[in-house]
Amino acid sequence: MTKYQLFKKLPLFAYVNKIHVRYNPGGPNTETCRKLMLMLLDPKTFTKHPYLTFTYELLSFNERPEVFLTLVPQVPFRFHADTCTLDDIHRAIDADQYKAHCDYLKRRSIESKYVQEE
Repeated sequence: MTKYQLFKKLPLFAYVNKIHVRYNPGGPNTETCRKLMLMLLDPKTFTKHPYLTFTYELLSFNERPEVFLTLVPQVPFRFHADTCTLDDIHRAIDADQYKAHCDYLKRRSIESKYVQEE
């Protein structure tokens, strides 16, 4: 039997306004931050998501790495990167991403009451 994907997974950076990454580049358990920084520094990311802004902060050796995300309707998230993977972060923000996506589709619909008639 074939599998159908009715609701495809949204990209990690879809409907994300801001990302702030705090990490120690040589520290233990900073693989999540390193992967995230490589994804953010890729020029293709900003062609796909032009409204995404990111900042990063280098920490001293004994501080805990963190990732702060802000989604489109100003929903903040905070993750400790030493215990979370990128998949864990994606799963945690998935519901709010879909809410933002549904709101976007409602606003852009032909039948929407938000569309102004000429």
